[in-house]
Amino acid sequence: MTSDNIKSPRQIALDVCYQLVAHGLSLNELLEQHSKNLQSDRDRAFCSELCFGFCRYYYVLQAELKKLLKKPLKARDQDVQIVMLLGLYQIRFMRVENHAAVNESVKLLHKKKKVWAKGLVNAVLRSFIRNQSEQNESDLQLSAEEHVQAYPEWLSRKVSEEWGEHANQVLQAGNQRAPMVLRVDLRQISMANYLQQLSDLSINAIQHPIVEQAVILQGPLEVTALPGFSSGLVSVQDAAAQLAAVLLECKPGMRVLDACAAPGGKTLHILQSSKDLQVIALDKDEQRLHRVTENLQRASVEAQLKCADAALTDSWFDGNLFDRILLDAPCSASGIIRRHPDIRILRREKDIAGLVAQQERLLKAMWPLLKPGGRLLYSTCSIFKDENENQIQHFISAHENCIELPLKTVQWGLQRPVGRQILAGFFEMDGFYYACLEKKHQ
Repeated sequence: MTSDNIKSPRQIALDVCYQLVAHGLSLNELLEQHSKNLQSDRDRAFCSELCFGFCRYYYVLQAELKKLLKKPLKARDQDVQIVMLLGLYQIRFMRVENHAAVNESVKLLHKKKKVWAKGLVNAVLRSFIRNQSEQNESDLQLSAEEHVQAYPEWLSRKVSEEWGEHANQVLQAGNQRAPMVLRVDLRQISMANYLQQLSDLSINAIQHPIVEQAVILQGPLEVTALPGFSSGLVSVQDAAAQLAAVLLECKPGMRVLDACAAPGGKTLHILQSSKDLQVIALDKDEQRLHRVTENLQRASVEAQLKCADAALTDSWFDGNLFDRILLDAPCSASGIIRRHPDIRILRREKDIAGLVAQQERLLKAMWPLLKPGGRLLYSTCSIFKDENENQIQHFISAHENCIELPLKTVQWGLQRPVGRQILAGFFEMDGFYYACLEKKHQ
């Protein structure tokens, strides 16, 4: 690659953010694809910060830009708009030197052959700098109004309607950076010993207040720096997601189905939770199924992996019923916005009904595959009731042989009419829903 072809972190960020907004592509997938073109860890970190911040504060930055522009830009100039939004983010939230933020933003226009916009971008960013100075807006925090403004209107409204007194806390939590959380395999090492290993490497960490196997790091770092990561001693997994294998309560020799397994964190935890489990891990996305393989190989454990739509049971089910089924259903991902801020840009209100129908289809398909006396654990990383408690109430009412196993003795989440709901940021967890269902003997 010649020096003329090497892109700067800002150029990569512009490309990523443009493809995300214009074409609805995933931030993580875009970054994984494009950041390979960057020369150093420092450049990759800077680019990542720009992209994640752009998504996290997209609607706040849009509101700022609207006040600064005399008239809206044409649709064909969406890239110019993104240049300005990235510039605003650097000035307000990254504390990049003002002259650098302005000059580097203007340079991006040359690369995009939008030289006509140089004066506009320069004027808009300098106007913002002047206004910011006059208003003495020196802190990096969002105002109470901006915490709501940081979401599309439909999403903040839905959170307010469904979670009332908790709504402001949920919205604020979604605007924070999620901590890096580890799951320690306590069969191999005690928590005290692992925390000591981290301390010996000057890695600051604390044990999670509720989830036994979880460790919260005080700052993110490369997984290769974690002792025991390469051998499966420890995995990166949010504390809420770690509850799945615990709630399944697998016993040695059980036959277990992980119905929507990718990327494999829960599959690995299931295999590490008990001996001699016969685990089938399904996912309909072959590329994502490779991630499951990588996760299991790292820890030297095995499952039977199948690329299939779980609901199309004729294509993969061999007739042997399961003792345990984990249905970690496709969902709006509204509980993990703090970890995946692009969700607030990509998700649409109209998507919810389709996801609810997909969840219902999967539940109906999974239930006949469960042994009498067996347990199906339904989970989502959503905070919306239609995907969670309403979905499960409807399912139970339609199946006489289905009973809920109440989760009343646990310390996490809010007790709901059916199941328990963790709201994002509460108990140092992502937003998750769990419901335990048992098939009655007839």
